[in-house]
Amino acid sequence: MDADALERFLRVLAAEELLVEGPIGTFGLSLVGAELCRDVPGSLHHFVELMVGESYAAWAGAGHSLRTGEPAFASVHGKPYFAWLADRPEDQRRFNDGQAGLVERRLEPLLDRDWSSARTVVDVGGGNGRLLSCLLARQPHLRGVLFDLPHVVDAARTADGLEERCEFAGGDFFGEVPRGGDVYLLAQILHDWDDAAAVKILRRCRAAIGPEGRLLVVEQVIREDGRPHPAKQLDLHMLVMLGGRERTESAWRRLLAEGGFALDSVTVAARSALIEARPITHQDEEER
Repeated sequence: MDADALERFLRVLAAEELLVEGPIGTFGLSLVGAELCRDVPGSLHHFVELMVGESYAAWAGAGHSLRTGEPAFASVHGKPYFAWLADRPEDQRRFNDGQAGLVERRLEPLLDRDWSSARTVVDVGGGNGRLLSCLLARQPHLRGVLFDLPHVVDAARTADGLEERCEFAGGDFFGEVPRGGDVYLLAQILHDWDDAAAVKILRRCRAAIGPEGRLLVVEQVIREDGRPHPAKQLDLHMLVMLGGRERTESAWRRLLAEGGFALDSVTVAARSALIEARPITHQDEEER
């Protein structure tokens, strides 16, 4: 590398707080920059690889989303994102690794919840099982059901922490969701979809859950004011990539109600929010 050009690049990264600048010509990783290393808890390495790959190319076509309200990804790559991934096992693996790196950042409000009354958790769209394995490790009395597309579930069967206390169920959450759980978990699933599709997923969960069950949604909650919030940027990313969206608390309340659930509480943490909802029963409807 050219020494002068390299120093100028590193100086910018230091200004962005990814590096720290020492005596003239020396730089080191900051605490933020260290999160880009591969083998650190909560690594963002694979996630950044996603952002500079197919996502970057999709954003080159963001004008399509602005004009039509539809995801730009398909117009750039020829098919919707998840269909595109299904044809590319290596990209699918990289996507799963990128999502797994974010799991530890999202877990705080979920793990801190009181789980004493639950016995079985159904992780709907649970991917490679990383989130579920973390939850089962923290809560030894729980059993889990990992539910996702058949080829995704098959790849997750060897995940650490899932062998003894987890069932694996392959299927499509637009079709039918496994019954018998005390808690149904949708972690970073509904923001992939527009409202009509999200309501359909919620209704499938409502059909599977008992009257005393609980639905937990791990997502972002957008501020309902003009202040900056990372979820506002993520909201645009979901539009460009998938046609999905992030939502405000009032939007979540409406969406859940249409899907058959009543919002009970929202717990906001640094990297995510935990939305807890209960199924609306016939008695609730009669009382209204």
